[in-house]
Amino acid sequence: MSPPRSDALVFFGSTGDLAYKQIYPALQALVRRGRLDMPIVAIGRKDLPVSEIVARAKDSVTKAGGFDAAAFAKLSSLFRYVQVDYDDPATFERIRKAIPTSKHPLHYVALPPEVYETVATNLAKAGLHEGARLTLEKPFGHDAASAKALSELLYKYFPEEAIFRIDHFLGKESVENIIYFRAANPLIEAGLSRDHVDYVEVTMAETFGVKGRAKFYDDVGAVRDVVQNHLLEVVACLAMDLPAGNGHDQVSAERSRLIGRIRALSNDDIVRGQVRGYKDEDGVRKDSTTETFAVLRLAIDSPRWQGVPFFIRTGKLLPVTATEATIRWKGAPRPVLDERSAPAPNYVRFRIGPDRVIALGANVKKDGEAMVGEPKELMLCRTGPDETHQMSAYERLLGDAMEGERTLFARKDAVEESWRVVDPIVSKKEIFAYDAGTWGPAEAKRIAPPGGWSNPR
Repeated sequence: MSPPRSDALVFFGSTGDLAYKQIYPALQALVRRGRLDMPIVAIGRKDLPVSEIVARAKDSVTKAGGFDAAAFAKLSSLFRYVQVDYDDPATFERIRKAIPTSKHPLHYVALPPEVYETVATNLAKAGLHEGARLTLEKPFGHDAASAKALSELLYKYFPEEAIFRIDHFLGKESVENIIYFRAANPLIEAGLSRDHVDYVEVTMAETFGVKGRAKFYDDVGAVRDVVQNHLLEVVACLAMDLPAGNGHDQVSAERSRLIGRIRALSNDDIVRGQVRGYKDEDGVRKDSTTETFAVLRLAIDSPRWQGVPFFIRTGKLLPVTATEATIRWKGAPRPVLDERSAPAPNYVRFRIGPDRVIALGANVKKDGEAMVGEPKELMLCRTGPDETHQMSAYERLLGDAMEGERTLFARKDAVEESWRVVDPIVSKKEIFAYDAGTWGPAEAKRIAPPGGWSNPR
């Protein structure tokens, strides 16, 4: 039996940066596709007219380049606005009055994690938890113990099947395509093991800094912000065993199982960097040792991947904005070839954003008598970042949450295991300075793939 569809969206954080950049465009897209026709109750601390929320939403979708007059008119008619004081449970009664007939509201909470407990408790006191779903943004906890404690607290009011932990990378078409590409191409899948793979690398680079979220970021850092969630989930999609049977739940289970096999990191497995000028940002402590850059080396304790290093690199104010994963196979000389050294290793490259690419690296013979060749890259697919037919991650995730579809959300065990992996190194204090526009501090060379990093272009 299918779970009931949500009949109202209660939107905490409607005036925040995430709402402006991601959520309002996603809501308009859901309306345009006919997937959103329920009341949207925007929640905030300030006393605002609903017209201000509508104006903010219009500015958001316009700047995102996707304003649709008909869809937005429908979207604007769905908005309500309710002022609440998160510390005053009585004010949550106003939400109930805004959706008096709702039996299955979806509470989407895009707020700082420290208020999750308060929001969940006050929703329950107002009777807004029965039959409801609770969708929470990352980070879910700040370590393994706090993540487990938060889940146990939420269970007082919401069962596990009603809790949707967002990791928006899981909603990206390009991340899903990693699993599809592996499953649909047995030749590729057969080569994904310690017998054939030399190493795997994942880079998430950003040319921008922390403006607008410096205070939050200074309490979190690169490892908590993107490694513990986004990048470990990407590693799981690259390395997990494919399910033997059908069903989306099995995909989630295999992702979680893979994360559970990643060895906990040690201080030898990370180099941290901080971009020069970071401490001048408003909201950043003057003695901050928060990393804006990190390189890490992971090991997976499984027969399939034993001995294969997985390298992760992420940072702010780097030369490009791009997220890319590359699986590089082992090279080997062949007597039939005239080349003095082995041809360039084969690889498969997944560009996750801002554009989407799947490419294969191979070697072809040069014209002439000698058996020598050159490396070539075969582009299997490429989708530009501005192609409007794509479903955004948040459109997919919010739509799935309304339907009760949990596949693309992070499971409790995966979240706790990912914290287990990074817990030993999140408080590490050694940090090295680097200049904006570079690939991190010189000390980062200590942790790098054998052939050097493949810098996204």
